[in-house]
Amino acid sequence: MCSWGEPENFLWLAVRRLRRLYLCSVGLLVLANVSFGQLNRIEIAANLLDQGQVGQAEAEARKALNNPSTRALALAMLGTIRLQERKYKESARFLTQALALNSLLVGARTSLGNAYLLQGKFDLARKSFREVLQMDSGNLNARFGLAKVEASLQNYQKSLEVAQPIVPQLSASDDGILLLATDYGGLGRAEELASLAGSWRNISAPSDESSLEFANVLAKYQMAAEAEKVLEAMETRARDHMSSALALKLGEAYFSLGQLDRADERFQVALNMDPACGACDRDLAQLAERQGNTEKALAYLVKAKREAPEDPETLFEFGKVCLQRNLLEDALPALAKAATLKPDRDPYIYVLASANVAKGNLSAAASLIAGLLRKRPQDAILNYAIGSVYYLQGKYSEAEAALKRSLQAQADQVAASYYLALTYAAIGRENQAVSVFRDLLKNHPEHAPSYVKLGGILLRQHQYDEAQQRLERAVALDPESVEGHYQLGLLLRRLGRITESESQFAESRRLEAEHSAQADTRLRLLLPD
Repeated sequence: MCSWGEPENFLWLAVRRLRRLYLCSVGLLVLANVSFGQLNRIEIAANLLDQGQVGQAEAEARKALNNPSTRALALAMLGTIRLQERKYKESARFLTQALALNSLLVGARTSLGNAYLLQGKFDLARKSFREVLQMDSGNLNARFGLAKVEASLQNYQKSLEVAQPIVPQLSASDDGILLLATDYGGLGRAEELASLAGSWRNISAPSDESSLEFANVLAKYQMAAEAEKVLEAMETRARDHMSSALALKLGEAYFSLGQLDRADERFQVALNMDPACGACDRDLAQLAERQGNTEKALAYLVKAKREAPEDPETLFEFGKVCLQRNLLEDALPALAKAATLKPDRDPYIYVLASANVAKGNLSAAASLIAGLLRKRPQDAILNYAIGSVYYLQGKYSEAEAALKRSLQAQADQVAASYYLALTYAAIGRENQAVSVFRDLLKNHPEHAPSYVKLGGILLRQHQYDEAQQRLERAVALDPESVEGHYQLGLLLRRLGRITESESQFAESRRLEAEHSAQADTRLRLLLPD
C-alpha cells in the first residue's frame, strides 16, 4: 500500500498557491519598464491559470513570448504552469531562461527554488531561496521554501530557525502548520505538535491533501486520537465532493491508524465508485492480509493484477501473498517482474530472494542478497538472510561468519540465533548448538522450532529427561510439528514406551501427508489452464 502521506505531498502542497506569485512579487519589480498593454496578456494568463484553465493560460503566455518587454514574464509564467503540472525539469528550464533575461524576477526565482525542491535538488533550491532573501529579506514565500528545504533534509532545528520570523503566518495556514508539525515531530517536541492540532481547527477550509498529510504527521508521532479527529473533520467537509481517489486515501489513512473496519468501508466505497480501481483491490488485499486471511487477499490481488498487469506494486503484493501460501510457481515470476520494473526497491529484491530460497534456487537467492549487502554490509537482517542461505547450501563456515555479523549488529534475534545453532549442529559442534538454543529459549520461550532441534540434540546425547521436557514443550506449542512428533516418538521408544512412541510416529506421518496434500493443491490453484 502506498503511504497516504507521500513524501512529495509535503513539498507540493505549498506550490499550489504559486499560480499568481510571479505577478504579486515578480512583476512589481519591472512594472515601471513595461506598459499596461504589454502586461495585458500576462495578466490574462494569470487569471486563466488561477481559474484552472491551464491550456488557455499557456496560450496567452506564449503570445507574450514574441514581445521583448514581456518575454521574461512569459517564460516565468510558463515555468509556473509547468510547476503546477508537476513537470519540474521543464519548469526549471523556463524559469532559468526568465531569470537570464531579468535577474530581478523575485517570484520566478522563488518558483525555481520550489522546482528544484520538488526534484530533490536541495542545494540548488537552498541557493535560489537565499538569493531571493538577499533581494527581499521579508519575502515570506522564499523563507517558507528555505525552511522546507531544511525540513526535507531532516534539519528540523535549522528549519525552525529559518521559519521563526513567519511562525504567526505559518500557524494560520494549512501548509504552514504542516511544516511546523514536521519540525516539531522530528525534534520530539510533542507539546508544540499537539498545540498545532488546535491551530488546525481554526483554519476555515484546509485542503483534503493537507488534512491527510497533517493526520499522517500526527499518527507518525503517536497522536492517533488527534489524527482521527482531523480525518473525521475532513471527511465531513468532503461529503459533497467525495471521489474514488479521495475515499481510497481516507481508507489508507484509517488503515495506517489501525482502524481496519473504517478502512474497509472506505476502500469498498472507492471500489464501488470505480470498479476498475486496481489500487482499491490491492489495498483491500493488504487489509485482508493484516487480518490473516491470505485467501481473501489473493482473490483481491488476482483482480488487481488483471486490472494492472504491469503495475510493480500489485505484482509485488501478489507475489508476496503467493509466497505466503506456498504458490511458488506464481510467486516467482510476479516477484521477478516487479523487481525488474523497480530494481531500486530493496524489499522487492529481498522477497524475490526469499521466493528463490523456497523454490530451492539457493545460488540465485544468495546472489540477490549479496547485491543488497554490498549497499548495506552491516545490515543485521541481510547478514542473517545470506547466512541462512549459506547454511542451506552447506557452506557452514560462511554461514557462521554471516550469522555472527548479524548478531553483532543486533543481538536479540530469533532467526539468526536459530540458524547459528543449526550451523554448529551441522558441523558437529553440538555443545555450542545446545548453548545457543538454550540462550535463545530464555529470551523467546515460545519458539517451538528451537525446542524441537534442542530436544533432538539432547536425545542424541542421551540426556533423556531434558530432551523429553523440550520435545513435549515443542508439540504443545506447535501440535502440527511433523519433526516434533517424530523426535518425541524416537525418545519414547528409547525409554521403552512403545505404545506412546507409535502414537507419536502415527501423528507425525498423518501431519506429513496432510501438509504434502495441501501443498500440492495450492501449487495448482493459479497455474494456467
